[in-house]
Amino acid sequence: MPVDCKPKIKAIADIKKNRLLITISGLVNSKSLDGLYTDIRFCISDLKSEFDVICDISKCNVMCVESFKIYKKIINFFINNNVGQFVKIVDYDNVSYKQMLNYDKNVKGFRSIYIQNVENIDEEINRLQKRNGIRFTLNKILIEYRVNNETGTGYIFDISTSGCAIESPSIPLSIDREICIYMTFEENDDIQSKFEIIAKIVRVNDGVFAAQFLNSDDSCKDRLYKRLAYEAGRPI
Repeated sequence: MPVDCKPKIKAIADIKKNRLLITISGLVNSKSLDGLYTDIRFCISDLKSEFDVICDISKCNVMCVESFKIYKKIINFFINNNVGQFVKIVDYDNVSYKQMLNYDKNVKGFRSIYIQNVENIDEEINRLQKRNGIRFTLNKILIEYRVNNETGTGYIFDISTSGCAIESPSIPLSIDREICIYMTFEENDDIQSKFEIIAKIVRVNDGVFAAQFLNSDDSCKDRLYKRLAYEAGRPI
């Protein structure tokens, strides 16, 4: 049976659940993805802040390399409009899944969630919402942290307004330990460049620790989100 390579792409706003539903199938090129970008902009106007995105690429055969530039533009648009969670429904055997996974690992943006069972969508969204914000990935940004009058360093693995995961820490940490995290970004007149946040260690794995932010009020979270969105949207 021949494979249908004609691109079929659509976006629908589920206003009741505050979700954007995207379906992508066939062979995706830059023209078809650009059309999706236009549809998304119309759909977003009907949704509230922190809308979730559910993108079904389980029947997507392959994505042309040039289309990833448009994909990045869509991701930046989501970030600038305060997206909630991004869940991708995939077929683990499809080339498109492997392409997307590789791309997401190598670009700045936010961490997508991949699932194969459509029936678990609501359960997955509810679980993710407990994280209190999308997880940004920012390409090895160096941070400092203070513990026991010592200063350690590490690299941001991913980060949200409620916590972060840090890899390659120079000083080992234990669960429940409180630390002070210092993040310094390039100076910018419009957004905050330096952050000092008290955090508690909630998970320790090989070469990575996860910390929950303790002293971030709504104002601090808003400033941090704007900074993370700016960093994620900068050129690769």
